[in-house]
Amino acid sequence: MPEISAMQFSRNLDSEIERCISNHEALKVRREKGEGFVVIGESDWNSIEETLYLNQFPGLIASIREAAEESLSEGTPLEDIENVVTL
Repeated sequence: MPEISAMQFSRNLDSEIERCISNHEALKVRREKGEGFVVIGESDWNSIEETLYLNQFPGLIASIREAAEESLSEGTPLEDIENVVTL
């Protein structure tokens, strides 16, 4: 993660924010006194929140990984699944 000083960040606020958003890259800002902070685009933060939420369900990540490794020919065709719930 790139890192800059708070002074550099404040001098280049607009361009640093734009860089974070367009590159989907977090930026660590060091403060001379006190704890630093991280700047991240809203869509990236939403993705992180979703990941944190999904990680609350035991076994879900392993199930997703297992499904990703399964070839499509091994899966069940959608037409064969009964009681499909639509969102």
